[in-house]
Amino acid sequence: MASPFIFIPEQEGSASSAYPMPAYHNAYYGTPQAGPTPFLPPATLYPSSPYLGAGGDIPGSPSGSPNPFNPNSVLWPSDAPESAYGASWVPLTPRQRTNSWQGPLGGGGSPFIPPKAPAFLSAQSAYKPWVPGHKKSKSWGNTAAYVPAWVNNNPNPYAPPIPKQQIHPWLNGDAPSPHFHFDLAPNAFMPLRLSAPVGGPELASAAFHPPRINLRILHPRLPFWPIDLALPASRAAGSAPPISLGDVLLALHRALHTRITPTDWETLSAEDAQAVTHAFARRCRAAALRSGVAAVHLRDREVEERNYGVKRVDFLCGKTVFKGLVKAPGDPEGVVRLITG
Repeated sequence: MASPFIFIPEQEGSASSAYPMPAYHNAYYGTPQAGPTPFLPPATLYPSSPYLGAGGDIPGSPSGSPNPFNPNSVLWPSDAPESAYGASWVPLTPRQRTNSWQGPLGGGGSPFIPPKAPAFLSAQSAYKPWVPGHKKSKSWGNTAAYVPAWVNNNPNPYAPPIPKQQIHPWLNGDAPSPHFHFDLAPNAFMPLRLSAPVGGPELASAAFHPPRINLRILHPRLPFWPIDLALPASRAAGSAPPISLGDVLLALHRALHTRITPTDWETLSAEDAQAVTHAFARRCRAAALRSGVAAVHLRDREVEERNYGVKRVDFLCGKTVFKGLVKAPGDPEGVVRLITG
């Protein structure tokens, strides 16, 4: 018969007598609250822009350069929200598309876009699709005034007059495009369109027509931080390229991912401070889920994101999806308002 088990304590000073340290260590308070701006991919598709200062390059696009971003892994706003821990959706299987008038044609630019017109003035109208085989129109240089397909040739006399300056359809806050999606919250610069990620040619297209070389963007939640796009003093206006779609989108993303200061925080009311705190926590959690790390490392990844501190984008209180730019009554020339939702 076996003898009963008797516990015999270890001798004092034994290595096994030390109290075990916890397996998880929160590095937030031991990590300096400083560091560089979060990830910005290198530029590969777009030349440097004079409107964005040092480092003002458009990050590489997944459609034209190696990039780990997979557009099929991003839920569109119309999709039902699901938890990343147990999501039922899977990335879509890529499939080949046949040529259609809705998408870009191979072998260069579209045949019905004048060579010198801004790309966004092509705007293939759903009412006037391009049909192969039609007679080629006159070139841009031989026409007095090019009228895009999306402009109504017989406007309603009772409708408001068409503004003198047209804006890129993806930037138009008065009629937001359902085919374009740009969330300002993620660290990575990821403007998307419904069919594919936005590439270099789209980002290089002019943002306004006639072109502009200066712009100021305001937002009611960011009264102390206007976003200015202007030429440096050393650059002659005559040789300046026009402000492009990429200039506007990247300037917004860079400005909103600037970390705030204690003085900025003191300007908030108690109610606003609570709302910004909740937006900060949601953004850090979303960044951890979006990173693709294993579930056991999600907490560490979230703590890492929190170490960067509160950013200006958190002052939008969760309304971080770009909805366009609008002109407010009374604003001077060159000033527009940012709409987010």
